[in-house]
Amino acid sequence: RIQILFEGSTYMGAIFVTIEWLTFVIQATFATVCIASGLFYITEIIEEYSSISRQVFKWSNVVVCIAYVLLFVFEGAGFINLVSGVAMCAVGYIVLKQFPVIEMLSPSFISLIVLMILNHITAFFFFRDRYMSFSQIMSYFTLLVWLVPLELILGLVAGENVLPTRQ
Repeated sequence: RIQILFEGSTYMGAIFVTIEWLTFVIQATFATVCIASGLFYITEIIEEYSSISRQVFKWSNVVVCIAYVLLFVFEGAGFINLVSGVAMCAVGYIVLKQFPVIEMLSPSFISLIVLMILNHITAFFFFRDRYMSFSQIMSYFTLLVWLVPLELILGLVAGENVLPTRQ
């Protein structure tokens, strides 16, 4: 009976679409604010506890590198994925040696960003050829592609309060 009442209404769909888009904008705004405040909090922790952060970054880099090898051996991930991922981890380790004073324009940091982009490209080609669920793809990108560079990018703020040293 309710369906009969709304059958002749042409505005029903337009109103729901408008509500849907407004809700999407509100949800996206809230999600952006939550992510930004979370990243701000993480940078404060990195800045306060830089020696512990360095150890966390080092071991997460090792875990990511091991995950690349395990995916290559057991899941059939491509050799190019393995090489680009391990190269990104190796350059991330080189950048980590400079921590907490990481320079954005250093060749090693620029190489890390270039390898992250290359790693994205190889991951896109890897997932183009096989079907996996969205959560599996997001897990791969979060842990293997974004974790190491994001840690080091967030670690850039740790060098702001370090006293200058002589070289």
